[in-house]
Amino acid sequence: MVSACLLGVKCNYKGGCSYDLTKNSRFWLNLCDKYNIIPICPEQLGGLPTPRIPSELLGKAEDIANGKGQVINKEGKDVTQNFIKGAEEILRLSKVYKVQFAVLKSKSPSCGTKTVYDGTFQGVLIDGLGYTAYSLKKSGIKLYDESEFCVLEKCTLSEIQI
Repeated sequence: MVSACLLGVKCNYKGGCSYDLTKNSRFWLNLCDKYNIIPICPEQLGGLPTPRIPSELLGKAEDIANGKGQVINKEGKDVTQNFIKGAEEILRLSKVYKVQFAVLKSKSPSCGTKTVYDGTFQGVLIDGLGYTAYSLKKSGIKLYDESEFCVLEKCTLSEIQI
């Protein structure tokens, strides 16, 4: 599984992508030769529109799973159920396709694998996982963010211009 925004799909909260596929197609085309890639966007699968109001976690992903945290958007609307639904759909797909690892967009409230924004909408990062990343990790799927995966695949960051 790969975050669709990293593959050039215009699905991030701004309605854009997080990666310019036209400038970096060789890297991803090589991956398509090596792996069966399943593009995912948990926020879209959870029913949120594109573009959408930015969201951040209030509490850790584990808190949300235990009913003690929330995901809110910048306007203060609770979008927790959309994030839960999106993660459930991604988990379902991961089982159907027997996914072994996921390459996810860093810092995302859904896909962050190491850090996420702290819920203040001030650009402050804290250690933690996005909600979908947490769900995938809990189910035993190995997680990488785009930078880690680039190193694993022996490319340079300038090659993929993240």
